[in-house]
This record gives sequence, structure tokens and C-alpha cells, in this order.
Amino acid sequence: MSAVWVVPGALVDEPDWPEAEHALSAGGPEALLAQLRAAPLHRQQFESPWCNGAAHLSWLAAAFGIEGDPPPTAPYAWQNACRAESAPVGRPGAAQVWFCDPVHLVLQPERILLSPIERPPLSTGELERLHADADAAAREVGARIDVLGARWYFHSPQELDLKVCPLQAVLGASVQAHLPRAALWRRLLNDIQMRWHANEINRARQARGELTANGLWLHGGGGFKRLAPSPFSKVESDDPVLLGWQQATGDAGTPNERKDSLFQWPYLFDAYWRKDWPAWTRAWADLQGELTRQHRLASARDAGRGIELVACGRHSVNRFSLARAWSPRSWWPRGLRECLLEPGRARIT
Repeated sequence: MSAVWVVPGALVDEPDWPEAEHALSAGGPEALLAQLRAAPLHRQQFESPWCNGAAHLSWLAAAFGIEGDPPPTAPYAWQNACRAESAPVGRPGAAQVWFCDPVHLVLQPERILLSPIERPPLSTGELERLHADADAAAREVGARIDVLGARWYFHSPQELDLKVCPLQAVLGASVQAHLPRAALWRRLLNDIQMRWHANEINRARQARGELTANGLWLHGGGGFKRLAPSPFSKVESDDPVLLGWQQATGDAGTPNERKDSLFQWPYLFDAYWRKDWPAWTRAWADLQGELTRQHRLASARDAGRGIELVACGRHSVNRFSLARAWSPRSWWPRGLRECLLEPGRARIT
């Protein structure tokens, strides 16, 4: 069986390719890049607009057999977080669980841009004060907003029929056409925004020239249900969604030698969406080191174990079957452009 490495932010759009290629040529991981150029390659594109911006989410949902467009993520992350912290799982009266991430919305004449809150990020104390305002507003409409495992969860008293893009798919993008339109949420969000506008935390951040929290991005909602048996023997990731999906299959903690193992390498994605290509290249180099280390460990147990690298972009995935002997080759049939350039243009602008 193989070790399947999912790498978000690995495929680059055409306009960004010259800078990305220059960075790779100046200091890229030669052994890993040589492997990609020589390896058998399977390409896949996803047409669903909900994931456009983060194709790895579509690939992972399909691998686990998660139904829905978009598929539910928050209820599984909530279950995982509750299990990790020995917290009660249910919320009386809640029909659905959603992620609701604090964000900064930039209002422009013809569009609304979404930005994470950073440099500096919100402190623990700031988050607690903002959460108190948000949860107080939610309770007035029979809902709850909980914070668990550093994530915010909205427990809705009614089912919301929304097709909302995940946060990773809209970072730095215009979200005007993707704002949730359910009446309950729009009224609640408006109340929270007014409370946050008056909150001294935001006033102090604004006075210091820092990004304020002026919105919540709702996504990934739905209900929890058991899933079909997992295709993976184990999942190596800090992502509560993946861990929650694996636990919901009933296979968590029961390794199966006949199944693939799943690894997620998230460290390219931040540099990728920011278009910081030197940092992106360094993350590739770190991945080469980790793959080499993992292969040596695996070889001691199973010399025939392969490596599948799933390079993901905005709406496409390239899956490379790397050589089991994990060493650079002296020839390659394709260039880096063919390996890491994403076909077509993304739909979210």
C-alpha cells in the first residue's frame, strides 16, 4: 500500500507561474522535483464552484465518500474537538453545526474582499471579548456560538440551505456573490457586526492601525452521520475535519495494513494564496525532507511501500506515483510547468 500525501497549494495559475518557476529554479528541492518530472501522473479537475480556490477539499471529500455540495465539515470537526477535550457533543435545539470564522471584510465600491485577521492576529483575550458579544447575539435567536479547539462553531436552531465556499477557498478573494443569504444568519450577522463595531477591542485595534474583526464567515455546515468504512488505515493531520471524518467511519484507531495511509502537508498553502513564492519554495524543500524521513522509517517496515503525492491547486489535482526507491532519477520526460501549472483560470476573482 501507499502513503498518500495531500499537498494543498501546490499547483500554480498561469499568471503566477513565471515567479513561482523562478523561485523553484533558484532554490527548489531538486530530488523531489526530479521525481515529479519522472513519475506517472494522473490529472483531475473539479467543477463544483463551492471548492474553487481549494481543490484539496474536494479531493478529500471524494476520497472519504462525503456527500453534499458542499459537503459538511463543521459537524465532524466539532465531534473531533469535543472528543479531544472530553466536552459534551450535543447542543439542545441545534439542527446544524457550522464553522463561523472571525474575518476582516474590506468594503470596496463593487466588491467585498475577505482577509484573515493577522499581523497581529487576535489575542486570546481579544477573541474572548468578541466571542462574548457574538454568543450573546446568537442566544437571542435560540442559537449558540461555541469556541472549541481554537475554532468557532455556530449551532443553528434551524437547517440552513446554503452553498457557501470554505474559508480556504475565498482567502483574499471577492466574496460578494458568496455571502450566506439565509434570513436567520443575515439578521444575526448584522447584530454581531453592530456589537463588534462598538466593542472596545476593535476600537483599540483600529486606533493602532490593525485589522479589526468585522465579520464571520459561515461555512461547512450540516448534520453529523456515520460514514462508510475509511479508505485509509490512518490519517496523519492536525485538521479536525479530516480527523472527524476518519472517526466517523469507525476506523479511527484500527490500522489496516492493506489500506493506504493519508498524510496532509498544509505548509505550502499560506504562501501559495499570498503569492509568496520564495516561502512557497522553502515549503517544498521542507516537504522533500519530510518525505525522505518518512520513507526511511517506512522502509524499515515495508520496503515495497509507495508514495502518492496529490498536488492540489484551485480547481485541479495532479496525482504523482513516486518511485518506491525514493531517489532522484537521471532523466525526466516533462518539465516543471507541466507538473505544477494549473490548467485554466479559477472562477473566483
